[in-house]
Amino acid sequence: MRKFILAAAWLSMIFILGLTLSAQEAMKNPIPERVQNSLDGLQKTRMANGVFNIQYKNTYFWALEKAVYVNLVFSADLEGDMAELKSQLKKQYDEKVAVEVKKLEEINKKIRKEEDKKKWEPPALIYPEAFHNLYMRVLMGGQAVQEYRAQVPVDGEAAMYYSFGTILAPGEYDVLLNINRFDNTRDGTQIIKLQVPELTLTEITKPRKDLQISTPIFFTEVKRLLQPETRFTVVKNKYENGPAQLDFYPCSNSFKTSDKPTLAFFILGAVAVQSAEPWDISANIEIRSGRERVAKFEELKLSNPYFYQPIEFIKKDKDVTGPLTVGDYTLVVELKDKNQGDQAKGVFEIAFKIVE
Repeated sequence: MRKFILAAAWLSMIFILGLTLSAQEAMKNPIPERVQNSLDGLQKTRMANGVFNIQYKNTYFWALEKAVYVNLVFSADLEGDMAELKSQLKKQYDEKVAVEVKKLEEINKKIRKEEDKKKWEPPALIYPEAFHNLYMRVLMGGQAVQEYRAQVPVDGEAAMYYSFGTILAPGEYDVLLNINRFDNTRDGTQIIKLQVPELTLTEITKPRKDLQISTPIFFTEVKRLLQPETRFTVVKNKYENGPAQLDFYPCSNSFKTSDKPTLAFFILGAVAVQSAEPWDISANIEIRSGRERVAKFEELKLSNPYFYQPIEFIKKDKDVTGPLTVGDYTLVVELKDKNQGDQAKGVFEIAFKIVE
């Protein structure tokens, strides 16, 4: 079922999102003068200011009809700053409450009867919905092509990283980031060089005898959103394809034997034909330890060029089964495009580790 959902989501996205880029660009929010100055300075000097230690982590790409959905992942030291802001707000709150209490005490000194004395309950201390806003400016050839902002999420979970998604045509970009305090008292900047690959529907379906794949990604989980999210949004400890209603939880290539991650990538070079199932791709998967084959799985039939399969770390060859032992392994995936008479093929090796 998960495989069907992901395939259906991609097939619908390539037509829907390919048409919404201009609409996204029109949805711009006003930028505070402080942030505007910081972004302009970053664009001119290409020197980040180091505040909040904003660091680039990774980028994930999702194929569309004429563009690419880009998820950029970054880290930032915001939790200590948020604690400082909370402390400041609590101090200001306590000072205001103390002033009001003192006023009340002075009033009640003049009232003899206890039942006539004034009573007052301080209002609850309410923190802002978000303590930081992220501002993003995308440059191509030195010219701004996108500019968005969104709140940085706050919850009880520690932040390993943050991410946001946007739509870009293949090419080279500079992504300027600014994280600003909600009260405009401090902001941090970073500039990221971004190369968006030729991962469009046109490129994917261009016939190739030597099939290619996009960068393979392992996921611990993929969750379905209740409704589409079409706004520019920052999320935490995942990346989100909001219009496709999907949350992705990527992981490293180190696993326990009990893990069952999902491997995903796009296949480039397989052609579509006019039929109920336009694509006819086969995939043979093996696990090797050095040159030794320790597992071979049944051939898979793929009905679209998005490979999305759970992986089990077991020995499965010559009637021998059991968990893989700790060590380094290679996942070998052989792909063939049957619409090209098995003449179009490719073999791909993906390294991973079993750590316990």
